[in-house]
Amino acid sequence: MALNLHENKFINSRLTGVLLPLSSMRSNEDWGCGDLASLKSWLTFFSKQGLKVLQILPINETAPNENCPYSALSTYAIDPLYLSINDIPEYKKCQKAREVVKELQADIEEWRKSKNTKFIQIKAAKYRVLWETYLYFLQEEKLNATTRYQEFLEFEKKNFAWLVPYAIFRAAKDLNAWQSWLSWQEDLKNPNIKFLQTFTKDNYQKVMFFVYIQWLLQAQMREAKKVAKENDIALCGDIPFGVNFESADVWGNQKRYNLDAEIGAPQDQFSQGGQKWGLPAYNWTDIAQNNFNFWRNKIAKACEIYDIFRLDHMVGFFRTWIFEKGQDKGHFDIENEEEQKKRGFDFLQAVFETAKEKLPIAEDLGVIPDYMRQMMQELSMPGYKVLRWEKDNEVFREPRNYQKASVATTGTHDTETLKEWWQQMPAWQRANFWEMVSAKKTDGNVAWSKEVHKEILKRTLGSASCLVILPFQDILGEEGRINTPGTVNEENWTYRTPFEPEQISKEYQESFDTLKDLMRETERL
Repeated sequence: MALNLHENKFINSRLTGVLLPLSSMRSNEDWGCGDLASLKSWLTFFSKQGLKVLQILPINETAPNENCPYSALSTYAIDPLYLSINDIPEYKKCQKAREVVKELQADIEEWRKSKNTKFIQIKAAKYRVLWETYLYFLQEEKLNATTRYQEFLEFEKKNFAWLVPYAIFRAAKDLNAWQSWLSWQEDLKNPNIKFLQTFTKDNYQKVMFFVYIQWLLQAQMREAKKVAKENDIALCGDIPFGVNFESADVWGNQKRYNLDAEIGAPQDQFSQGGQKWGLPAYNWTDIAQNNFNFWRNKIAKACEIYDIFRLDHMVGFFRTWIFEKGQDKGHFDIENEEEQKKRGFDFLQAVFETAKEKLPIAEDLGVIPDYMRQMMQELSMPGYKVLRWEKDNEVFREPRNYQKASVATTGTHDTETLKEWWQQMPAWQRANFWEMVSAKKTDGNVAWSKEVHKEILKRTLGSASCLVILPFQDILGEEGRINTPGTVNEENWTYRTPFEPEQISKEYQESFDTLKDLMRETERL
């Protein structure tokens, strides 16, 4: 292989990180959902605990009624949910915006006290305030042609390729009461440049509102990145494999997708007939013929924010399980193994060339062909080592034998927490796992305890993996699942930390002190 990551600085380190979705980060002034001000607070806190990586999951904008961050409206746009209202310059000067917040104060207090994030209500409330700050911006900054307004125009110009189509799509969604873009008038459903120019002119204020919001988000993200750099913490984010059918990406790049097919997963022990994900399939022929620029642009945008990025559903880049419209029987979009390998390698070549010094890691969980694992090993591309799944015939593998180019972890955002898994698994499995962890034979009737928790963390941190990323709940040894795959309920994606950083350090300092000791013992500090 001509390209590999064996000299990447992250591959040649022994770092410990934490997985905590941005929406989960409770802070003193949030609205009941973590925001970009919360991110700065948690970066500072985690730095004091000796952690070097923070994984925040996708932060792309989702539809008003959609909680799942893996079904986004845009690969590029950050969700307005994450704006810190107090840090918007116009908010501090705009009386109407402050009046709206005053009117919302009782709701905000209720959302802040809530155990779970109220995505729909919070997002709607922030849009109300943002509209007032935007009108103030137009009145005070645009009319006076201030330096701040010039910075806004520069942002629009620099990001024009993705930003303006996205803003037009968002405006059109609002103007069409969130009906599917397939039902829009023909000129808007399949637009040409001339029509888009006319639409933008006719709806200029509405379109530019969404440009304004992304400008604010990018500015706040830059400030958060500064804090991360000052605290020597690498930000890790996710690039979802697919996007929502009702997205700016699909509407604006229809030939890059196979709109008559949706992606999913083959039948397994958990799903008879396979899984349909409701996400449109890619037109890989068109994407490959254009030097993978469609994906290079996505990667480049992610690298503006992240130091490490996780490629979701990595196997899908080699071969994608798709369901043709109206059919319940799926198939791989490429059946020939050599063609699968070629597409995967060509894609990774585009990723590596675009990422430069940033580190791509692969979500390689589930049924993965041997050739893909071999290619990843040759490229020194890290995949996942989830302790509970690393086993041969129910004999758990020794973490000290993991590959250096890997990410060791006790769980993911899709699994039960470590404590929940321990309590729910059958005694015979617990006996096998505990024998690997402690070198002690038991009947498996071992209760969850501080000792059990500590020994599992020690074994994970002692792995040969260059990165260990632990779910926040597993550091604390507490419950609180983020997502249960294959289900739709009010609990999924709504997990919030029990306290803000200051209180966490008081309530759980013993847990973090233990973690720091273990990191030192395993040469990760």
